Amino acid sequence: MVWMCPHCTQPLEARESGLLCVNGHRFDRAREGYVNLLPVQHKRSKNPGDNPEMVQGRRALHRAQLYRPLAEALCDLVATCTDVSTLLDIGSGEGYYDGMLSERLPDLSVYGVDIAKSAVKLAARDYRRHHYAVASSRYLPVMTSSIDLAMCIFSPVNDTEVARAVRPNGYYLEVGPAAQHLWELKTALYEQPREHPLLRRTIPDGTLLREGECRYEKQLTQTELQAVVAATPLAFRGHREKREALREQSDFLITLGFSWRLFKLAPERETGANGVASDDALESSDL
Repeated sequence: MVWMCPHCTQPLEARESGLLCVNGHRFDRAREGYVNLLPVQHKRSKNPGDNPEMVQGRRALHRAQLYRPLAEALCDLVATCTDVSTLLDIGSGEGYYDGMLSERLPDLSVYGVDIAKSAVKLAARDYRRHHYAVASSRYLPVMTSSIDLAMCIFSPVNDTEVARAVRPNGYYLEVGPAAQHLWELKTALYEQPREHPLLRRTIPDGTLLREGECRYEKQLTQTELQAVVAATPLAFRGHREKREALREQSDFLITLGFSWRLFKLAPERETGANGVASDDALESSDL
């Protein structure tokens, strides 16, 4: 158990119905198996994170295995990391990548946090062996130096919190869209589509170990195309007429591209006061 009380930062211990700290703060376990570790002061809206439509769209494209090549590449990469028994997925969504990782590495203890309750419900229901919590990536409810490898796929991240949570000589894996990810879809919606910015190559208190890119093309059915649109802000952006025209498209050829960077954290380091990366650098909406 690596969970930390979000109110007093004391360790949380498992009880029959949930989690409890020494100061008496209790967090009940939901029917699906997750806990809610998101204090109201850390919420920016009543229902923060991706809306249910985006979560269901992402679930549909994952079930269609559209992102399986990326998941397999990440499994290969994590398998090369030494002495990794505990993984934290920051912005875990409905748990697709966690499920692939635990199939490949059955001894891995998987923890996941996401601010969207609807996504965490699905993850906890589908992957009972994992540990999921509703929580903000800016205030990770995990004990200091309790994680061997932290992973962030398409989500904002707080560098200070990553450095605090990951043990010395631990790992941090950051994944984002490659320059022309979903390029054909952007071209269909925008007059002047823009490429995604490159992933950063440096992080505080970390050394870049490896980097790579996964790029391929897919011919999408109409159902798959609508799932991709629903999983991203493209469902709400671009010209309305062009969005409507996409509903009639089938056999739509699309480019899927992802970049990743694997960092190793320093053996000795200090955690500062602020390490929040820009939300524009990595967005879950860039799926």
